Amino acid sequence: MTQGWSVREDHDRADAERRRELVTAARAAFEELGYGATTIAEITRRAGVSRATFYVYFASKEQVFAVLAEQVRDRFVRAQALTGVDRDDVEDVLRRTIATTLEATVENLALMTVLNHQAVGDEEIRDLWLEIQREAVHRTAAYVSQQARAGHVEPVADPEALGMMGAGMNDRYAPLVVSGAITTEAAIEEMHRIWMACLGR
Repeated sequence: MTQGWSVREDHDRADAERRRELVTAARAAFEELGYGATTIAEITRRAGVSRATFYVYFASKEQVFAVLAEQVRDRFVRAQALTGVDRDDVEDVLRRTIATTLEATVENLALMTVLNHQAVGDEEIRDLWLEIQREAVHRTAAYVSQQARAGHVEPVADPEALGMMGAGMNDRYAPLVVSGAITTEAAIEEMHRIWMACLGR
């Protein structure tokens, strides 16, 4: 019986690894070629597997793209989930959140560009992409509202608007970081300075 479980676990690990290989290959193809030009044949070629193997794990190109979009969503959730931080230390919380969300944006910039394009004509992807963006803004706004109620900050605008401003700065600074036009550290400092001014600090 123990041997049976061992064989099953080996099979499950191999399954998980093959799925990861397909997702990695799909991401590379989408980022390089865009959504429209990426085919299942291209994904399987990059992964070194057959078309039949692809269909063991995914029903369509759309499904594997949705998995990638969900990975982006999860990455941004993790970026805002700080641990070991005094939540009332507004300057530290915002500096670290700016750093982690900028890092997440830089990591996913190419895929986010494809997501933006695909969201124009694909309702499911548009809904998922809007969910990703709304969640990030809402979490920031909730924190600003909490700190305002505690008397730690004096926001110059509605917290949701400030959350959208923060997301917009990430979107603007990430390409500059990727291109080398600005360092990550300088981008974080500039965004932090703007945030502090907007919070009356």
